Amino acid sequence: MLTLSKLIDEDKCYETIRTMRWPDGVCCTDCGAKNITKRGKHATYSARQRYICGECGRHFDDLTDTIFAGRHQPLKPG
Repeated sequence: MLTLSKLIDEDKCYETIRTMRWPDGVCCTDCGAKNITKRGKHATYSARQRYICGECGRHFDDLTDTIFAGRHQPLKPG
């Protein structure tokens, strides 16, 4: 169950998104491969992890292909 305490700060928001989106570990948003390498954090949102797929080469982040993709506001409430 998602509680408000898990959305207190930006780090916890992104951690919650990763846990809900990839409960068995991060996988490619394009091909589904699990051969993923972290490739730094987003320039504006330091809690937003960026990745690259070792199979198809797709670059993606925590919000790629979600309803939050392209957001220019912080995820945390308030």
